[in-house]
Amino acid sequence: MFSGFIFLLLCFQDFKGIPSHLFVFFLGLSFSFFLLGYSFYLWRNRREGKGFSWDDKGIVIDLKGNKVYWDEIEDIKFYKSSVTHMKSTVIYPHYTNHEKIRYRHKKLMPTTAHSIEWYLIEKPKEMHNHLMNAWEEKKN
Repeated sequence: MFSGFIFLLLCFQDFKGIPSHLFVFFLGLSFSFFLLGYSFYLWRNRREGKGFSWDDKGIVIDLKGNKVYWDEIEDIKFYKSSVTHMKSTVIYPHYTNHEKIRYRHKKLMPTTAHSIEWYLIEKPKEMHNHLMNAWEEKKN
């Protein structure tokens, strides 16, 4: 949300130069509205309780409510990208379940790993630790 407001303010920084650079102004304006819209979308989903969670059956892996069941999971790991420094929790289902998950989620191709990006979550480190504890309980 903060980056959308900053980008919006940058668009109006050179107010007198806007008529000479209309294309760049509208491009920056549309990008800032995109950032603001996406941040409000994520905020609304968090407020409504939609999002990433788990229960006795499995883990919800996206904002649409798609779930991977505990018995389909082979491993759960923390991942930090060396290039972008983005953090995520990655869920690896067993290879024998890829087709079953693809069919249930109505995807064209099977997914070998499901990533939960930390920027989508309110308290990501806390959520990751609780998920790992739940995974340890389910494994044993």
